[in-house]
Amino acid sequence: MGMRFTDLIQAPVAADFEVQGLCDDSRKVQPGEVFVWDSRVAPKLDVAAMAADARARGAAAMVSDVAVDGAVQVANAGEVMARYAAARWPAQPPVMLGVTGTSGKTSVVWFGRQLAQLTGQAAASVGTLGVMRQDGDVETEYTGFTSPTALKLGPILETLAAEHVRTCLLEVSSHALVLNRVDAVRFKAAGLTNITQDHLDFHGDLAAYHAAKLRLFAEVLPEGGIAVLNMARREALPAASVAKQRGCPVMSVGTSNAELVAEVVEASARGLRLNLKYDAVPVPVDVPLIGGFQAENLAVALGLLVAGGYNWKSLAAAVAQMTAVPGRMEVVPSRPDQPSVVVDYAHKPDALERALESLRPLVKAGGKLQVVFGCGGNRDALKRPIMGRIAAELADVVYVTDDNPRREDAAEVRRQVVAGVADAGGKAIEIGDRRAAIEAALSDCGADDVVLIAGKGHESGQIVGDEVLPFDDRVVAREILAGV
Repeated sequence: MGMRFTDLIQAPVAADFEVQGLCDDSRKVQPGEVFVWDSRVAPKLDVAAMAADARARGAAAMVSDVAVDGAVQVANAGEVMARYAAARWPAQPPVMLGVTGTSGKTSVVWFGRQLAQLTGQAAASVGTLGVMRQDGDVETEYTGFTSPTALKLGPILETLAAEHVRTCLLEVSSHALVLNRVDAVRFKAAGLTNITQDHLDFHGDLAAYHAAKLRLFAEVLPEGGIAVLNMARREALPAASVAKQRGCPVMSVGTSNAELVAEVVEASARGLRLNLKYDAVPVPVDVPLIGGFQAENLAVALGLLVAGGYNWKSLAAAVAQMTAVPGRMEVVPSRPDQPSVVVDYAHKPDALERALESLRPLVKAGGKLQVVFGCGGNRDALKRPIMGRIAAELADVVYVTDDNPRREDAAEVRRQVVAGVADAGGKAIEIGDRRAAIEAALSDCGADDVVLIAGKGHESGQIVGDEVLPFDDRVVAREILAGV
């Protein structure tokens, strides 16, 4: 690679040297590597102790955004990692497409990857579900993040390029944008689904959260790159403004009054009937997706691919062959005499609201809509009463249970959710054991009812303390429905 330390930190040093490698985990530093630490990742960690550990392991130097004895202080350690990644792993798939938003990112990259493959192109996606390649819908590598760090993402993209993957769709989280994780990515186009409340424990307030999302269009998307925006959402207007100021064309997508439209004609338990429009002739199509909001996600995915050079007619023809994202409004098979059961990853207020609103029309006359959900421990506590209030307002029966308690008191997390239910005039059935809560909900249902099990989606484990216990909502629901 031939990168000098002065080029890495973009500042002169007394004794320059060639960088042998970069590591952001002091426990994994190899002799001769540069240890870099971004304090924004975990502000409470002991940086001095990490620096000592890195030196003991043979680090050639240390770089950080905080003052540490023996370290080079920089304004932004995330930029240093992105700069190194760009030089160390320059190869990327030629069509890089990114999407940010509070909800819908995973669906967008799943739809986009599938559609690209269905048109005969090699494609992959990187996000919450891991690195998904063109050889099937199987998770091939779990990264641990919605958006991997620059030091992890660089080699992933280089590997995909070596495998002749043409298109890679990347989920871009607000954390990744603040921490410069995707600054080295050469995006052809970037999309926005929506912006609602989330991650205030990291960002501090909604204004900072919005600013983080907009950075994808204000700074990361190269000039000339296309901004694909769901203009049905008013938060897309600032993104359109900053994109245009930088010379980035804007493609509007959505369910109406947009350049590319995915209009819901009919919604049923079998899925959605849509009219797709990008040219003069609407294309009617049936898709196995539940929830009108999925039409918006599909529109963003289609817009990104069109912006990436894909043929519209080929894409529209492929839509009917798509499948739903695992754990995203996924139907659990049941007998005709049993309730309809849907598992969804909704763990944020907006996502829970959308899921319940989408399922309400599918409840048969005389039936009821039930929801089983909880909130994660050691995460944004402000959303807990909000989600309780949403559940009480939109569901007929609310079961509050544990999600991933982590190291927080699970009973206290439930109490905050239950308080939100009560504030909306509802009454929650509180059952801490998640399996018992699901079983109680399903046993209290008939054929006309719909049960939403929300919060964990595709996850196959439940985090209790520092332990990950086997637990999959879909497996548990199937077992209960089968009488196991």
